[in-house]
Amino acid sequence: MTSTSSGLDLNALGIKSYDSSNTVTQKTQLDQSDFLKLLTTQLKNQDPLKPVENEAFVAQMAQFSSLSGITEMNTKLGSILDSLNNNQLSTATGLVGKYVLTSGTKAVPDGTGAVYGAITIPEGATDTTVAIKDSTGATIRTLKLGAVEDGVHEFAWDGKNDAGEAVEPGPVTIEATANVGGKREALATSVYALVQSVSTATPNSPMTLDLLGIGSVTFDKVQKISS
Repeated sequence: MTSTSSGLDLNALGIKSYDSSNTVTQKTQLDQSDFLKLLTTQLKNQDPLKPVENEAFVAQMAQFSSLSGITEMNTKLGSILDSLNNNQLSTATGLVGKYVLTSGTKAVPDGTGAVYGAITIPEGATDTTVAIKDSTGATIRTLKLGAVEDGVHEFAWDGKNDAGEAVEPGPVTIEATANVGGKREALATSVYALVQSVSTATPNSPMTLDLLGIGSVTFDKVQKISS
């Protein structure tokens, strides 16, 4: 006979558990129908001289209702999560071949040799500049923005040096600085990067975008999609 620690014969109740060799024959967890079978069996086999008190019966029914509600809620949440993941996958897949804005300092020029990005300027900043540097760290071009309002401001580099000459296309580094409170400070930068591919490790894991010049970033790191 197969029994639980409470001495109940689950097989006799129609609830498959384990056979004599401890091999799973049907299920390893009790569900709502099993709970109801146990409850009704308890009522049928209770001691007539010491029947289950009303309070205990109500408490067990409350547990059953709670179990039912939690199971239904989990099912609905699972459906919502699946829908969100499918929508995210569809959106992310549609980004392949497009440019997205994400936090970073490395950028690869587009087909025209230009680089686009954005900087976050704090309140009271003055003499704001954006330096475009090549792979050796040498400054190719300095964009002077001067005193601008605080907030996020986009910028563009046309692929030319300070002399107005087109430079050889290649990866560049963006360094933005400004005078803030009497000190020269580095500013947060973001760049537009080409989406090369989209992937996900598991169905419930976040989408990962492979960005040219930046590498892998999760979908939630995308700040803006270029039109």
